[in-house]
Amino acid sequence: MKERQTSTNRKSVKKANKLGRLLLILFVFAGIFGGLFFRIGYIKTVHGEEYSQKVKQHRVAQSDSVISAMRGSILDRNGNILAESTRVYNVILDSKVIREAGEEKMNATVEALCTNLEIEEEAVTQYLTEEYANSRYKRLPEGRKISASVKEKLEKAISDGKAIGYWFEDEEQRSYPNDSLAAHVLGFNGNYGVEQVYNEYMVGTPGRQMIVSSEDGSYVEEYIAAQDGANLTLTLDETIQYYMEETLLETMVELNCLHASAIAMNPKTGEVLGLVNYPSFNLNNSQEVIGITDKYTSYYPDPNADEYYQEIWKNFAVNDGYQPGSTYKPIFASIALEEASIGTGTSFVCNGWMNFYDRTIHCAYSKVHGTETIREIIKNSCNVGMTQISEKLGKTAYLKYQDAFGIGQYTGIDLVGEAAGIIYTEETMGPVELATTSYGQGFNVTPIQLITAFSAVINGGELLQPYVVKQVTDPSGNLILQNDKTVVRYPISKETSSKMKEYLKDVVEDGSGEAAAIAGYEIGGKTGTAQKGVYEEKKYIASFIGFAPIDDPEIVLLVILDESDNTASKQAAECAGKMLKKILPYMNIYPNTEE
Repeated sequence: MKERQTSTNRKSVKKANKLGRLLLILFVFAGIFGGLFFRIGYIKTVHGEEYSQKVKQHRVAQSDSVISAMRGSILDRNGNILAESTRVYNVILDSKVIREAGEEKMNATVEALCTNLEIEEEAVTQYLTEEYANSRYKRLPEGRKISASVKEKLEKAISDGKAIGYWFEDEEQRSYPNDSLAAHVLGFNGNYGVEQVYNEYMVGTPGRQMIVSSEDGSYVEEYIAAQDGANLTLTLDETIQYYMEETLLETMVELNCLHASAIAMNPKTGEVLGLVNYPSFNLNNSQEVIGITDKYTSYYPDPNADEYYQEIWKNFAVNDGYQPGSTYKPIFASIALEEASIGTGTSFVCNGWMNFYDRTIHCAYSKVHGTETIREIIKNSCNVGMTQISEKLGKTAYLKYQDAFGIGQYTGIDLVGEAAGIIYTEETMGPVELATTSYGQGFNVTPIQLITAFSAVINGGELLQPYVVKQVTDPSGNLILQNDKTVVRYPISKETSSKMKEYLKDVVEDGSGEAAAIAGYEIGGKTGTAQKGVYEEKKYIASFIGFAPIDDPEIVLLVILDESDNTASKQAAECAGKMLKKILPYMNIYPNTEE
């Protein structure tokens, strides 16, 4: 009983101790809060007006904006600028600060803006009315995209105490110094061409700009610089590109073509030296078109239609397939020679036409060529002779080399939207299809695919991957990416390639490609005329593919004229000859004066 009483007393003592501690804590907190309330009351009573004025004076307006990184430049192989970005600035008005600075300061500010921007007073004062009394951010329309030198003058007006209440936002301005030059290779503003393919390298890393403005018009700026994008150096040569564009546009307009394209390539490396399509467009204004013909307008009469500009911006040389016609004969003939289905002395007979299964195959104008070897078949562009070669070669052997030459495959060129073409397969190719293939009808290749395969015929047998960007470098010039010669396969031997070069030389010297001949130069090549669409419509694509010099080719050139008023391939050969006459001396390839 006594033990239970003792235990109860102990519990009572503990409770009393806890209650005492709790009361002590409450007393302490009451003292602290009482002191705080007393201090707040004292400040409000004694210093309230003073502190209120200070708070008012230091009230701030903030602008936190992203600084776009400068997009990388694009240069040709010789360092000439083809595309660049410059930093420009937008004037931002703090109308509240300007108004509250007083009439004299406001007028001085308006004068500084009008003088340096060369604008009327109304352009500024309309944003300093009662309507904008509390506006802390107004982009001045007449102050858009000003240069660094104008910005510097406006900043000086503030630092000299003559102006108040405006600041600047950074902006990037993309420009193309040559307007339409190489439009389909470059692309514009991150779209199409290398602008799109290499966008991740070119965009850079954005920065940040935060402006804090006080009531007295002063500013504090927090600035994190943007990291500019990488630069591209192309394989293109600005001068070669210009010669090609100038000549092709003249031909396009003269012959009223629907489209026209040309590609120049170094057959030793796969570097694209020039690439042209018409119609084209101004890179600085993508809706300003160049090379529109009556033929084109008949197909696309409405500039407001969705497909109108899409068709112009599209890179026909890479994105579209076409029937190559007789420009494919050198590829097919080299396959037959490599496979030993025929020899250099194997003879064939052309009577101008031949019945072949359910078809009648004609040579152009039903011309009778008589007895021919492979060399003469190429020179005469004989369809009957090629059909007889296809019989000796056979489908299985051809299809193997079709793959080896990359026909019906992507070349891997670093441009947007490459097509693969439409070809015959094991299941769809019969003897008639093999025969029409031998002279370039019934299937589609892209222009870039054809010139790549043809390069293998005349460069010693190397199928190369074409490319348009040579290297990517950071703003300090450090190398990020390098593109070099890439051999994909070896479809034919050097011996076969040497024979084909001699045969193709005959075409220009004494055959269907004479219009491409230039005095003093040894040029090889092949013409082509192919029907397109439904054959009964009688629409044609005329083309020529040529190279120089014969012994050691430095350039291969393909010209395509789509639906010209004159269907003869002679016009394409003549256009190519005009280009080469300017390009070869520029490349330090000079004529043999004795010849």
